[in-house]
Amino acid sequence: MIAGFLGLLLQVASPPAIAPAQAPASAAAQAAPVAAKPVPEFPVQLGVRLTPDTVTVGQRFVALVRIRAPRGATIVFPTESDSAAKATATATQLIGKPAVQITQDSTGVIGNAAYRLAAWDINEQTLGLGDIVVQLNGKTGYVSLSSTRVFVRSVLPADSTKRVPKPPRPPIEIKPFDWLPWLIALAALVVAGILWRLWVWYRNRKNAPVDPFTAAEREFARIEAMGLVAAGEGEKHAAMMSDVMRDYLSARAPGVERSQTSSELLASATWIHSVAKGLGELLWRTDLVKFAAARLAPDEAERLGASARSVVNSVETYLEEKEKEEKAAEADKGSDDRKAA
Repeated sequence: MIAGFLGLLLQVASPPAIAPAQAPASAAAQAAPVAAKPVPEFPVQLGVRLTPDTVTVGQRFVALVRIRAPRGATIVFPTESDSAAKATATATQLIGKPAVQITQDSTGVIGNAAYRLAAWDINEQTLGLGDIVVQLNGKTGYVSLSSTRVFVRSVLPADSTKRVPKPPRPPIEIKPFDWLPWLIALAALVVAGILWRLWVWYRNRKNAPVDPFTAAEREFARIEAMGLVAAGEGEKHAAMMSDVMRDYLSARAPGVERSQTSSELLASATWIHSVAKGLGELLWRTDLVKFAAARLAPDEAERLGASARSVVNSVETYLEEKEKEEKAAEADKGSDDRKAA
């Protein structure tokens, strides 16, 4: 919008040159001991357009200011209201910052500025803007905008006593606040939070890790419940039971890993031979089933599965007894150290 006003301002013909100096408007001003700012000693032209030139109290309007100075001059537009306007509550008010455009041609410098203003008193009012500063060849001159005035008309009727006021509004009725819906919503939110916490607890409890022996027993029971031997898949039954045993040994027996072959498993944990009888034969027979597609009779498949479960039970019993002995030895050592101390 301001750019459009600047475009209109550029189309305005250059006004007559400003007089080198301005005389005081009244005798009171002549008697005032305030030094007047010097006017430019070089030719300067000024033009001001108000859009609209007649407003109501508080209505915004635009002042388009155009000034022309000789080539090489510097033009500085005021960017805020002058001190007199700031000190008066009903003075014309500058709204925002002005839009300023400085151009130069072969004959001189042209400055354009657009100000948004609002008047707060009736009749003719000044713009309340400071002076335009023009500098050329080390000399400074001031161009005043105090002679430009906007007419502010009143919106009151000619005789304000004939104005009929509006009837009084009915009193505001303050109803008591109904807390019941909010309390119900809060209770529902609390119940939902409790249910969600219970569900999280149940999920974590259900998915909580179990010890290797319990996990192996659970898997053995699941495989036996599948009835693979009765369905003619004894080889699959033996292979799955052997895999459960391998998982248990890799998690429970020191030195045993899941990726080891049967020979590597037997060589890495020699103590298992004395604990788990028939482990070597079990691994050898299940390897034939897995890698050589050997066939098994139903009774042999049942026997290999039972052997895998027996190995797990034997190793678990041995490790539990060994752990008890180590704990007892540590307790005796601690007792002896306390006695020695």
